[in-house]
Amino acid sequence: MKILPCLALLLAASLSAHADVVIEQKMESAMMNGSMVMKIKGDQARIDMPSPAGDVTVLMNVKTGDMTTLMHAQKIAMKMNMNAMKAQTEAAQKQAGIDPSKMEKPKATGATEKIGEWTADVYEFNAGGMTGKIWAAKDYPNAQVLKDELKKISAASSSGFDPSKMDVPGMIVKSQMATPAGPMTSTLVKAKQEPVADSEFAIPAGYNEMKMPTAPGAAPQ
Repeated sequence: MKILPCLALLLAASLSAHADVVIEQKMESAMMNGSMVMKIKGDQARIDMPSPAGDVTVLMNVKTGDMTTLMHAQKIAMKMNMNAMKAQTEAAQKQAGIDPSKMEKPKATGATEKIGEWTADVYEFNAGGMTGKIWAAKDYPNAQVLKDELKKISAASSSGFDPSKMDVPGMIVKSQMATPAGPMTSTLVKAKQEPVADSEFAIPAGYNEMKMPTAPGAAPQ
Protein backbone atom coordinates (compact mmCIF):
# COMPACT_ATOMS: atom_id res chain seq x y z
CA MET A 1 0.00 0.00 0.00
CA LYS A 2 1.25 3.49 -0.87
CA ILE A 3 -0.97 5.34 1.62
CA LEU A 4 1.28 4.82 4.66
CA PRO A 5 4.47 6.15 3.00
CA CYS A 6 2.52 9.20 1.80
CA LEU A 7 1.17 9.83 5.31
CA ALA A 8 4.68 9.52 6.72
CA LEU A 9 5.96 12.12 4.26
CA LEU A 10 3.11 14.50 5.10
CA LEU A 11 3.78 14.10 8.81
CA ALA A 12 7.49 14.80 8.32
CA ALA A 13 6.70 17.93 6.31
CA SER A 14 4.29 19.11 8.98
CA LEU A 15 6.84 18.63 11.74
CA SER A 16 9.58 20.47 9.84
CA ALA A 17 7.22 23.36 9.05
CA HIS A 18 6.68 23.95 12.78
CA ALA A 19 10.14 23.02 14.00
CA ASP A 20 11.46 24.31 17.30
CA VAL A 21 14.73 26.11 16.59
CA VAL A 22 17.66 27.28 18.73
CA ILE A 23 20.20 29.71 17.28
CA GLU A 24 23.29 31.06 19.05
CA GLN A 25 25.39 33.93 17.72
CA LYS A 26 28.52 35.69 18.92
CA MET A 27 27.92 39.45 18.78
CA GLU A 28 30.72 42.03 18.59
CA SER A 29 29.91 45.76 18.54
CA ALA A 30 30.08 48.96 20.57
CA MET A 31 26.62 48.23 22.01
CA MET A 32 26.71 44.45 22.44
CA ASN A 33 29.48 41.97 23.05
CA GLY A 34 28.77 38.38 23.95
CA SER A 35 26.47 35.51 23.16
CA MET A 36 22.94 36.05 21.81
CA VAL A 37 20.62 33.03 21.87
CA MET A 38 17.29 32.88 20.03
CA LYS A 39 14.72 30.17 20.69
CA ILE A 40 11.72 29.84 18.35
CA LYS A 41 8.61 27.76 18.89
CA GLY A 42 5.70 28.32 16.51
CA ASP A 43 4.66 31.99 16.73
CA GLN A 44 6.82 32.68 19.77
CA ALA A 45 10.46 33.67 20.12
CA ARG A 46 12.82 34.29 23.00
CA ILE A 47 16.09 36.20 22.64
CA ASP A 48 18.67 36.26 25.46
CA MET A 49 21.45 38.81 25.06
CA PRO A 50 23.86 41.05 26.94
CA SER A 51 23.43 44.81 27.23
CA PRO A 52 25.27 47.70 28.95
CA ALA A 53 22.61 47.59 31.70
CA GLY A 54 22.94 43.83 32.23
CA ASP A 55 21.55 40.70 30.62
CA VAL A 56 18.12 41.07 29.01
CA THR A 57 15.56 38.72 27.49
CA VAL A 58 13.08 39.65 24.76
CA LEU A 59 9.88 37.61 24.44
CA MET A 60 7.87 37.96 21.22
CA ASN A 61 4.61 36.63 19.86
CA VAL A 62 4.34 37.29 16.12
CA LYS A 63 0.66 36.34 16.07
CA THR A 64 -0.48 38.87 18.69
CA GLY A 65 2.28 41.44 18.15
CA ASP A 66 3.15 41.42 21.85
CA MET A 67 6.73 41.96 22.96
CA THR A 68 8.15 41.94 26.49
CA THR A 69 11.68 42.93 27.47
CA LEU A 70 12.88 41.35 30.71
CA MET A 71 15.54 43.39 32.50
CA HIS A 72 16.91 40.76 34.86
CA ALA A 73 19.06 42.95 37.12
CA GLN A 74 16.08 45.22 37.88
CA LYS A 75 13.45 42.45 37.65
CA ILE A 76 11.36 44.57 35.28
CA ALA A 77 9.15 43.33 32.44
CA MET A 78 8.62 46.14 29.91
CA LYS A 79 5.76 45.52 27.47
CA MET A 80 5.12 47.05 24.07
CA ASN A 81 3.63 46.28 20.67
CA MET A 82 6.01 45.25 17.89
CA ASN A 83 4.36 47.65 15.43
CA ALA A 84 5.25 50.50 17.80
CA MET A 85 8.82 49.21 18.03
CA LYS A 86 9.14 49.07 14.24
CA ALA A 87 7.87 52.67 14.00
CA GLN A 88 10.48 53.81 16.52
CA THR A 89 13.21 51.98 14.61
CA GLU A 90 12.16 53.57 11.33
CA ALA A 91 12.17 57.03 12.95
CA ALA A 92 15.69 56.49 14.32
CA GLN A 93 16.93 55.24 10.93
CA LYS A 94 15.44 58.25 9.16
CA GLN A 95 17.13 60.58 11.63
CA ALA A 96 20.45 58.83 10.98
CA GLY A 97 20.01 59.18 7.21
CA ILE A 98 19.47 55.45 6.62
CA ASP A 99 16.89 54.34 4.05
CA PRO A 100 16.18 50.58 4.40
CA SER A 101 13.96 50.64 1.30
CA LYS A 102 17.12 51.10 -0.79
CA MET A 103 18.64 47.83 0.35
CA GLU A 104 20.43 46.22 -2.60
CA LYS A 105 20.60 42.51 -3.30
CA PRO A 106 23.87 41.06 -1.94
CA LYS A 107 26.55 40.66 -4.61
CA ALA A 108 28.69 37.54 -4.75
CA THR A 109 32.40 38.34 -4.64
CA GLY A 110 33.44 34.90 -5.96
CA ALA A 111 35.56 34.36 -2.86
CA THR A 112 35.12 31.69 -0.19
CA GLU A 113 36.32 31.70 3.41
CA LYS A 114 36.31 29.22 6.25
CA ILE A 115 34.00 30.31 9.08
CA GLY A 116 34.31 27.79 11.87
CA GLU A 117 33.82 24.39 10.25
CA TRP A 118 31.94 25.79 7.25
CA THR A 119 33.22 26.89 3.86
CA ALA A 120 31.22 30.02 3.07
CA ASP A 121 30.67 32.14 -0.03
CA VAL A 122 31.39 35.83 0.56
CA TYR A 123 28.86 38.51 -0.45
CA GLU A 124 28.94 42.30 -0.24
CA PHE A 125 25.87 44.46 0.38
CA ASN A 126 24.65 48.03 0.66
CA ALA A 127 21.68 48.36 3.03
CA GLY A 128 20.35 51.87 2.67
CA GLY A 129 23.73 53.46 3.29
CA MET A 130 25.20 50.77 5.53
CA THR A 131 27.77 48.59 3.81
CA GLY A 132 29.13 45.22 4.82
CA LYS A 133 29.65 41.56 4.04
CA ILE A 134 27.89 38.28 4.69
CA TRP A 135 29.24 34.74 4.59
CA ALA A 136 26.82 31.94 3.58
CA ALA A 137 27.44 28.19 3.83
CA LYS A 138 25.53 26.23 1.18
CA ASP A 139 25.93 22.87 2.92
CA TYR A 140 24.64 23.93 6.36
CA PRO A 141 22.16 21.25 7.60
CA ASN A 142 18.45 22.16 7.35
CA ALA A 143 19.35 25.67 6.25
CA GLN A 144 15.99 26.45 4.63
CA VAL A 145 13.97 25.40 7.68
CA LEU A 146 16.16 27.54 9.93
CA LYS A 147 16.02 30.52 7.56
CA ASP A 148 12.23 30.34 7.26
CA GLU A 149 11.87 30.46 11.06
CA LEU A 150 14.24 33.42 11.30
CA LYS A 151 12.46 35.33 8.53
CA LYS A 152 9.10 34.82 10.24
CA ILE A 153 10.37 36.48 13.42
CA SER A 154 12.33 39.17 11.59
CA ALA A 155 9.39 40.21 9.40
CA ALA A 156 7.16 40.73 12.44
CA SER A 157 9.64 42.35 14.79
CA SER A 158 12.07 44.51 12.84
CA SER A 159 12.34 46.98 10.02
CA GLY A 160 15.36 47.90 7.98
CA PHE A 161 18.55 45.89 7.80
CA ASP A 162 18.54 42.32 9.04
CA PRO A 163 20.89 39.67 7.60
CA SER A 164 18.13 37.04 7.82
CA LYS A 165 16.15 39.01 5.22
CA MET A 166 18.91 38.63 2.63
CA ASP A 167 18.19 36.00 0.02
CA VAL A 168 21.39 34.07 -0.56
CA PRO A 169 21.96 30.31 -1.01
CA GLY A 170 22.68 28.52 2.25
CA MET A 171 22.85 29.63 5.87
CA ILE A 172 24.41 32.95 6.83
CA VAL A 173 27.20 32.00 9.24
CA LYS A 174 28.68 35.49 9.60
CA SER A 175 27.70 39.08 8.91
CA GLN A 176 29.69 42.27 9.26
CA MET A 177 28.65 45.86 8.64
CA ALA A 178 29.58 49.45 9.34
CA THR A 179 26.98 51.38 11.36
CA PRO A 180 26.84 54.96 12.71
CA ALA A 181 27.80 53.48 16.11
CA GLY A 182 30.78 51.59 14.67
CA PRO A 183 31.39 48.12 13.20
CA MET A 184 29.05 45.26 14.06
CA THR A 185 29.92 41.58 13.58
CA SER A 186 27.73 38.53 14.14
CA THR A 187 29.14 35.00 13.92
CA LEU A 188 26.96 31.90 14.06
CA VAL A 189 27.89 29.52 16.87
CA LYS A 190 25.08 27.01 16.29
CA ALA A 191 21.69 26.74 14.62
CA LYS A 192 19.63 23.59 14.86
CA GLN A 193 16.23 22.07 15.46
CA GLU A 194 15.74 21.02 19.07
CA PRO A 195 12.79 21.04 21.52
CA VAL A 196 11.96 24.35 23.21
CA ALA A 197 9.75 24.25 26.34
CA ASP A 198 6.64 26.44 26.56
CA SER A 199 7.95 27.75 29.90
CA GLU A 200 10.73 29.61 28.05
CA PHE A 201 8.17 32.24 26.98
CA ALA A 202 6.67 32.97 30.42
CA ILE A 203 7.44 36.09 32.47
CA PRO A 204 9.25 34.96 35.63
CA ALA A 205 7.56 35.42 38.99
CA GLY A 206 8.54 38.53 40.92
CA TYR A 207 9.02 40.82 37.89
CA ASN A 208 7.27 44.22 37.92
CA GLU A 209 5.37 44.78 34.68
CA MET A 210 5.24 48.16 32.97
CA LYS A 211 4.61 49.59 29.50
CA MET A 212 7.59 50.80 27.52
CA PRO A 213 7.43 54.54 26.69
CA THR A 214 6.35 55.28 23.11
CA ALA A 215 8.45 57.69 21.07
CA PRO A 216 6.68 60.69 19.45
CA GLY A 217 5.15 59.70 16.13
CA ALA A 218 5.14 55.99 16.90
CA ALA A 219 2.03 53.91 16.47
CA PRO A 220 -0.10 53.65 19.63
CA GLN A 221 0.10 50.40 21.58
